[in-house]
Amino acid sequence: MFLGRRVPGGNIGIYFYLIVASACPVPPMSRRAYPSRSLAAAVRAHFGLTQAELAAFIGVSRPHLALAEAGTSALGPGPDQRLQVLARQLPPPDGLGPPAPAVGPAGYDPAPAPADPAADLTPLRRRLARCRWLRTRLTFEQEQQRQPSQARHQRRAWAVQVLGPALAAPLPVPDWLAPGGPGPLPPYPLATPDAPRDTHWLSGLALRLAATTAPLPPASAALARARRAGLDAEIAALEATLGPGA
Repeated sequence: MFLGRRVPGGNIGIYFYLIVASACPVPPMSRRAYPSRSLAAAVRAHFGLTQAELAAFIGVSRPHLALAEAGTSALGPGPDQRLQVLARQLPPPDGLGPPAPAVGPAGYDPAPAPADPAADLTPLRRRLARCRWLRTRLTFEQEQQRQPSQARHQRRAWAVQVLGPALAAPLPVPDWLAPGGPGPLPPYPLATPDAPRDTHWLSGLALRLAATTAPLPPASAALARARRAGLDAEIAALEATLGPGA
């Protein structure tokens, strides 16, 4: 479409034309298309990876990946093709990998309740000191067990299992001479898998996972939260009884 605007000046009009191209229809796709920053975030969330771990896989620095995810920088052709190696393992319709297992978050939300105060202040002060020490130790143990969270720890363990054979397997070679054509091509055709490099990266991820303290199972986590809530309630009651400076 041509749009013209007359510019006054002189006997001869000067016309500027702006060519507006009509939008080209986009063919339907069998999977959703991600911008590279959204794809990186989807891959990290699916496999429970940190930015540093994904950056090591695709060959960029962690700040570079962070800028790319924020939309302020581009990964570049090489890193983007490396990202597509893991993107192939996303579940359909985005990739050909299996769906992630269902995991639940583990958290702590105390709901302390006051306890009846005792009359003898000397035993109360001793008990208050004991409860504070127990709460400090229990809090430290809980924080150690929650790094990373239960859901992320399970996701990372699953990623190590599922990515091992997927990254080591050779890519299928399309048979262009087969009757009816080569069949559907794998997603992300620009991916650049490198089996030795990929398995080395995965071995490092497995070692970090093995060195991480496993989160508490749901029953143990619930018991720890109950103990913490009980200590908080007892401490609050003792402090209220002993008054300021207890």
